[in-house]
Amino acid sequence: MNSQRYFNNISEWLEVLAQRIKTNDKLNILDLNIHAETFYRDLINIVYKYELQSANVLVANFEAIDLIDETNKIIMQVSSTATKQKN
Repeated sequence: MNSQRYFNNISEWLEVLAQRIKTNDKLNILDLNIHAETFYRDLINIVYKYELQSANVLVANFEAIDLIDETNKIIMQVSSTATKQKN
Protein backbone atom coordinates (compact mmCIF):
# COMPACT_ATOMS: atom_id res chain seq x y z
CA MET A 1 0.00 0.00 0.00
CA ASN A 2 1.37 3.42 -0.86
CA SER A 3 1.19 6.49 1.38
CA GLN A 4 -1.70 8.06 -0.56
CA ARG A 5 -3.81 4.95 -0.05
CA TYR A 6 -2.93 4.91 3.68
CA PHE A 7 -3.91 8.55 3.96
CA ASN A 8 -7.20 7.97 2.13
CA ASN A 9 -8.08 4.99 4.35
CA ILE A 10 -7.28 6.85 7.56
CA SER A 11 -9.18 9.91 6.38
CA GLU A 12 -12.20 7.83 5.42
CA TRP A 13 -12.34 6.00 8.76
CA LEU A 14 -11.95 9.23 10.75
CA GLU A 15 -14.84 10.64 8.74
CA VAL A 16 -16.95 7.55 9.52
CA LEU A 17 -16.11 7.90 13.23
CA ALA A 18 -17.07 11.59 13.23
CA GLN A 19 -20.39 10.86 11.50
CA ARG A 20 -21.26 8.03 13.90
CA ILE A 21 -20.51 10.23 16.89
CA LYS A 22 -22.66 13.02 15.43
CA THR A 23 -25.56 10.61 14.81
CA ASN A 24 -25.26 9.01 18.25
CA ASP A 25 -25.11 12.42 19.95
CA LYS A 26 -28.52 13.26 18.48
CA LEU A 27 -29.85 10.07 20.08
CA ASN A 28 -28.06 10.85 23.38
CA ILE A 29 -25.91 7.72 22.98
CA LEU A 30 -22.55 8.91 24.24
CA ASP A 31 -20.50 5.74 24.77
CA LEU A 32 -18.66 6.23 21.47
CA ASN A 33 -17.55 9.68 22.67
CA ILE A 34 -15.70 8.07 25.58
CA HIS A 35 -13.96 5.59 23.29
CA ALA A 36 -13.13 8.38 20.82
CA GLU A 37 -11.52 10.42 23.60
CA THR A 38 -9.24 7.48 24.38
CA PHE A 39 -8.51 6.94 20.68
CA TYR A 40 -7.58 10.58 20.09
CA ARG A 41 -5.52 10.69 23.30
CA ASP A 42 -3.47 7.73 22.07
CA LEU A 43 -3.19 9.11 18.53
CA ILE A 44 -2.00 12.53 19.74
CA ASN A 45 0.46 10.87 22.13
CA ILE A 46 1.97 8.88 19.25
CA VAL A 47 2.06 11.74 16.73
CA TYR A 48 3.35 14.46 19.06
CA LYS A 49 5.15 12.28 21.62
CA TYR A 50 2.99 13.69 24.42
CA GLU A 51 2.06 11.91 27.64
CA LEU A 52 -1.62 12.84 27.75
CA GLN A 53 -3.81 11.07 30.26
CA SER A 54 -7.47 11.43 31.13
CA ALA A 55 -8.11 14.29 33.53
CA ASN A 56 -10.66 12.01 35.19
CA VAL A 57 -7.75 9.98 36.57
CA LEU A 58 -6.75 13.02 38.63
CA VAL A 59 -10.19 14.47 39.43
CA ALA A 60 -13.51 12.78 38.62
CA ASN A 61 -15.38 14.67 35.87
CA PHE A 62 -12.77 17.43 35.66
CA GLU A 63 -14.53 20.57 34.41
CA ALA A 64 -13.62 21.78 30.87
CA ILE A 65 -10.47 19.62 30.64
CA ASP A 66 -10.37 16.07 29.26
CA LEU A 67 -6.67 15.35 28.73
CA ILE A 68 -3.61 16.45 30.68
CA ASP A 69 0.10 16.08 30.02
CA GLU A 70 1.77 17.30 33.21
CA THR A 71 5.29 16.76 31.85
CA ASN A 72 4.78 18.99 28.81
CA LYS A 73 2.23 21.26 30.55
CA ILE A 74 -0.54 20.64 28.01
CA ILE A 75 -4.28 20.44 28.56
CA MET A 76 -6.92 19.54 25.96
CA GLN A 77 -10.63 19.29 25.66
CA VAL A 78 -12.01 16.60 23.36
CA SER A 79 -15.49 17.46 22.14
CA SER A 80 -17.98 16.23 19.57
CA THR A 81 -19.33 19.77 19.20
CA ALA A 82 -17.79 23.06 18.12
CA THR A 83 -19.21 25.07 21.04
CA LYS A 84 -17.35 26.49 24.03
CA GLN A 85 -19.56 24.61 26.50
CA LYS A 86 -18.56 21.17 27.75
CA ASN A 87 -21.28 18.53 27.41
